[in-house]
Amino acid sequence: MHNPDGMIRWGLLLEVLTEMSDVERQVVVQVSEPAIFVPDDLLVRWYDVFDGGFGLLDGGVSEDMLSILLDFDYNLDQLIDVVPDDTLEKVTYIREDRAWRAIRELAEWTLMRITAESTPTEPAFGPN
Repeated sequence: MHNPDGMIRWGLLLEVLTEMSDVERQVVVQVSEPAIFVPDDLLVRWYDVFDGGFGLLDGGVSEDMLSILLDFDYNLDQLIDVVPDDTLEKVTYIREDRAWRAIRELAEWTLMRITAESTPTEPAFGPN
């Protein structure tokens, strides 16, 4: 059974992963909204939307995709303790912090895994 809210949630998860992987977008958002701390905001959004993966299968997300997201979530948990809630040099942190770079790369790798998993191995069309 596909739940439309599950597909919306899937889209939001992909959006957060995309934003986590894009350092330049993070810098632009950080400069335009200095009151927030983009890394903290992205992490909060991830955990709020992902919610441990509960209900995603009912929402139409495949077991393989859920497994990829759970792997990301597990690895993110290993890195999360070293990310501050805020910092004075926000843009410098976004560009240069090792832990945040690792999280960005993890998000990018996760998106590549999702793409690889969702790409058909056989073309959906035949010769004319």
